[in-house]
Amino acid sequence: MFVTSNDRMIAVDTNGDPLLLDLDDAVVADYEPVLAGTLDDVNYYGVRGEIIGSLQYQPLRPILIQTRSAQFVPVSAAMQVLDFLHEHQFCGQCGRPTTPSRSDRGRTCESCQLTQYPRISPCVIVLVTRGDELLLARAPRFVDGMYSTLAGFVEAGESAEHACHREIFEEVGVEISTPIYQGSQSWPFKHSLMLGYHAEWRLGDIKIDGNEIIDAQWFKIDNLPKLPPRASISRGMIDAFISERFNSQER
Repeated sequence: MFVTSNDRMIAVDTNGDPLLLDLDDAVVADYEPVLAGTLDDVNYYGVRGEIIGSLQYQPLRPILIQTRSAQFVPVSAAMQVLDFLHEHQFCGQCGRPTTPSRSDRGRTCESCQLTQYPRISPCVIVLVTRGDELLLARAPRFVDGMYSTLAGFVEAGESAEHACHREIFEEVGVEISTPIYQGSQSWPFKHSLMLGYHAEWRLGDIKIDGNEIIDAQWFKIDNLPKLPPRASISRGMIDAFISERFNSQER
């Protein structure tokens, strides 16, 4: 069972990894555990509340990013479910209290019967390439020197592929070829489902928007800047592309 706080901190062990406690541990006896999911036939739970003085806490985001891949999924699921329960204690339609659904993760209003479910926000993330070059960009929130692939939320009424074209043009002013789906990743900051795509540059010069993007450049595969953590889908797509290019050159 993972232990989190109301201000998005997570309890960690002596190695700095997410702390796992048994359900019957006395430290969390006053908390109600929430099932986050099952991995390798093991049920994982999460609890949230005030800081427990006997435990050591760290900010969630850096801990989750660097955590082992086997723990990423249950920790991510726990955070999203706990966020949902915290944010949907009352009905969004009539304001009355909600109660847990008897059959799924939803919360139902006993007054108007509206049932709400954990929010999932689809977001496209696109690796744009031009031969051996990668188009990478910096957002204001990034750590110093880090560049990443471009991303943005899917808007109401559009397909993920259309969102790829729109976001790339809006953020850096270039047009791309048909995006090719690479994979997906759940990302709890906040409740995002990252849909990964690869697309070749088609035409246009880089023109950043200056708001969401503060710099964007073409980088050669043998001269890359600081990249996102390996736990991210962005890094996974970058590494896969580089590996494929080097392998093709060796043939």
